[in-house]
Amino acid sequence: MKLNLLPTHVSKEAATRSAWIVAVIIFVVFLVGSIGLINKGNRDYNDSREGIDQLEAAAKTAKDTGDAADTVIAQSTTLLRNASLAQAMIDHNGTYPALYDEVKKYIPSFYRVNSMSAQSNGAGQATVTLVGVLQTDQQYADLMLALLRWNKVTSISRGGFVPTNMYVPALTPDDQIGKPIHPGDAPIPDDPYKRQDYYLAKGGVTGYLGQNNYGTGEQGSVGPKPGASEVTVTMVIKDNLQTPDPRATLAAGGAAAPAGGGGGPAGAGGNLPTTPTSAPAPPSASSGSDQGSVSRIGRGRRGASEDDSSD
Repeated sequence: MKLNLLPTHVSKEAATRSAWIVAVIIFVVFLVGSIGLINKGNRDYNDSREGIDQLEAAAKTAKDTGDAADTVIAQSTTLLRNASLAQAMIDHNGTYPALYDEVKKYIPSFYRVNSMSAQSNGAGQATVTLVGVLQTDQQYADLMLALLRWNKVTSISRGGFVPTNMYVPALTPDDQIGKPIHPGDAPIPDDPYKRQDYYLAKGGVTGYLGQNNYGTGEQGSVGPKPGASEVTVTMVIKDNLQTPDPRATLAAGGAAAPAGGGGGPAGAGGNLPTTPTSAPAPPSASSGSDQGSVSRIGRGRRGASEDDSSD
């Protein structure tokens, strides 16, 4: 049996000395780590501040650029509106000629057109009127079929044809058979003597009539020849013939001009009276999307007449 005869404080002193050494080492390690973390936090904080300053500078530059752009746009509202108006008027110059070229494709050759006109009925609708000459009732019926080939036509009407074909009238005391006569003629009597007087009354010598300037060789509009009729055709079509409204557009541009004077022809546009029209009022110039908007007159204008002397 081995006995430990040393005092107890002698064995604990070595353990205590080791514990203090370990504690000091741990403290130093934590101290160094804390100092490193503090330094890293300071560096990250400084880097973040520098990034924030750069972003603030970029944001300020972007805001200044946006404010400058808004100023330029506000000052250019009148110019953009006037430019859009001018372009719309230039584009509209070919609207009616293009419409006439299109409708002529569907006019049959037997219909001699003396005049052609168009009238806007508002957005998406217009009226085309043709005035020409026909000779027979069959042509009168075929004309409608020919014009209805145009896919823009929504409704069509006609008028003015005077029938000249012979027909059988109702029986009368003098005509118990029903002899064919021309429109406007009296019934032909059955009695031979009365019938002789009837034809003698209709007889006579007729020279050249020169009716409606037909065949005279003179300059001017040529109407229907004897036996023919002047027929008017009215078609309602799906098309937009609205004319740009300069007065309403310039008035809207003058009202939207920035304070201090907008310059240009529309600078005093706010003092112009508006054109009476059934079209809706132009949109407010306060929104950025309508700076170049152009008002249009819903009723349009009447197209110029177009002569066609072909038979």
